[in-house]
Amino acid sequence: MTLVDRMQELLEAERAGVVCLDKMADRATDMGRKELFSLFRNDEGKFCAGLFRQIQARGAVPTKNVGSFADKVLALPTEAEQVALLIKGQAWVVRKIEEIPPGDTTPEETAFFADMREVHVRNIDKCKKLVP
Repeated sequence: MTLVDRMQELLEAERAGVVCLDKMADRATDMGRKELFSLFRNDEGKFCAGLFRQIQARGAVPTKNVGSFADKVLALPTEAEQVALLIKGQAWVVRKIEEIPPGDTTPEETAFFADMREVHVRNIDKCKKLVP
């Protein structure tokens, strides 16, 4: 798998995160959760934009696809179940970033992926506080 393939896969996943978190924020009745889901959505959107730019910088055309993860999360009947799956999705992104061979990235890409990983780890911790 090339680095561009990995970035395309992550882009589709981040787009799915935007979709499901947007709906989760809309559905949340607790203002704190609504704000938290909106914050997570904004993080996902930031990384969509970054991945888009990174893919273009490598001379490729970013995919327009949205991953299936959003449908899986939103199909769950309770917010607690949705958050539990969201945690797994965030952890998947962290693993995918960690699988990128260090020699395959430019310094700018390395910094971008380090930030993306850190934000996802932080968001996992925040999500874990929402589920019993």
